Amino acid sequence: MKELFGDRVDFRTLEREMLGITAFEHPRDYGEHFKERYGPTIVAQANARDTGREVEFNEALDAFCDEWNRGTPGEARFEQEYLLAVGTRA
Repeated sequence: MKELFGDRVDFRTLEREMLGITAFEHPRDYGEHFKERYGPTIVAQANARDTGREVEFNEALDAFCDEWNRGTPGEARFEQEYLLAVGTRA
């Protein structure tokens, strides 16, 4: 964190945590969620459509969801790591 903030922040807590995402029944539902609601994915899909690569984009997103699913094909589970940083301005 020192690379990002230098001496401007005195961190009291730095904890890496894992968030389990179980809101999606099937792994590819996770990708559909991002295609419908997440700006960068929406833009990437539009760019793929405009360049004739939408099928390739969809296949890559499906493969990603299949690979990173930590659940089963009928009960998807994904993990997202996050950092909890608590500090005060130095």
